[in-house]
Amino acid sequence: MSCDTEKYMSLIDKALDRDITELEQKELNIHLENCEACREHYYALKEIISDMKESAPVVAPDHFTENVMKKLPAVKKKRMPAQWIRRYPVLTAAAVFLIIMFGSVMANWSTGNELSVVSGSDNVQIKPSTHTVIVPKGKTVKGDLVVENGDVRVEGKVDGNVVVIKGKKYMASAGQITGDSQEIHQVVEWVWYKLKMFFTGEEQK
Repeated sequence: MSCDTEKYMSLIDKALDRDITELEQKELNIHLENCEACREHYYALKEIISDMKESAPVVAPDHFTENVMKKLPAVKKKRMPAQWIRRYPVLTAAAVFLIIMFGSVMANWSTGNELSVVSGSDNVQIKPSTHTVIVPKGKTVKGDLVVENGDVRVEGKVDGNVVVIKGKKYMASAGQITGDSQEIHQVVEWVWYKLKMFFTGEEQK
């Protein structure tokens, strides 16, 4: 083509698409009268479009899409868990640890029925037959008192916290607890208590 500008190619496209303004159409007509290359290009495109409109529509054969899809190579499924583990190893380790710990705690809650006493003092009376722990009158337990699967009767003094898991706490009129007092009867409360003790380093054996 002898025409060096792309301006008239753009106007030709707009004219064929019927998206040209009246002013642009007039400018294009004037140019086509004087530019043989653009004129030949314009009428060639116009003839192609006309032939395409007159031709029968192309219809894909039956099951065309299915046959094409069958011939495509199989796409490997990405192993997202493996990629996630490689990308976030610390989070993965933490998640696995929490799952194992939660499972262990749940198992202990379901099967643990043996009386367990954790105390920083010998000033307690333990009665396994009745699953009862007593702080006698006139005695002081220095530190926390944690009892699982049993009841606690405080007649003396506990210089710390008292936690009763799957049991009840009874206070005598002269009994005294300087710290917090807590009864745990739900597994969710127990799990939260165990996690708190573990992460604060207060877990006692």
